[in-house]
Amino acid sequence: MSIRKSLAAVLCALAVILPAAARTADPSSLDEVIKRVQAQQKNTNSLEAEFRQEKTLALLAKPEVSTGHFVYQKPNNVLWTYDAPKRVTMLIADGTLTTYYPDLKKAEKIEVKRFQDRIFKYMGASGAIDELGAWFNFTFSNRADMPTYVLDLKRVQHLKIWIDKKSYLTTKFEYTESDGDITRYEFTNIKVNQPIASSRFTLNLPANVRVEQMKIQ
Repeated sequence: MSIRKSLAAVLCALAVILPAAARTADPSSLDEVIKRVQAQQKNTNSLEAEFRQEKTLALLAKPEVSTGHFVYQKPNNVLWTYDAPKRVTMLIADGTLTTYYPDLKKAEKIEVKRFQDRIFKYMGASGAIDELGAWFNFTFSNRADMPTYVLDLKRVQHLKIWIDKKSYLTTKFEYTESDGDITRYEFTNIKVNQPIASSRFTLNLPANVRVEQMKIQ
């Protein structure tokens, strides 16, 4: 996957994992769900979850499956740790995305501040959903026989979000690119507003690691 596609997948998944607000009344409309998402985003200071990532690529016969751990801390620290099948660490901190491949003794750094400021706006509930509405066509599904609400956003790309009806947490996310490649994330064991040590967002690379400074073309 290209640098641009990798960055898009990371930031899009980050934008939708944040929970919707848990209330007793079931929302029956897209507007109500959006209001609850916005309200809870304001109160989310940290989030941890285990994830399963599945990539379906046109050139591969079978999907690629990876598992790992995700950590977010307000305002803009993010850590993705891929445990299997290949070890990869992706850290967003101080406006830089660092991708570390320990088995290859290699790391890549990309300046993402101009994208980071925009994507974290979606976490601040400051009109971001309205902005999404200007770019995507929304379809909202609330089937009685399903445990989740489904938010479908379509344009050239296609975003699909599953929100659990009981916990109001985003438990699944699917991103389809214009070339047909699909990246799907499923989140489990989600913990909201639990203490997270700031040291987790510091990546100390070994001296023998080759570091490349990359640019998004």
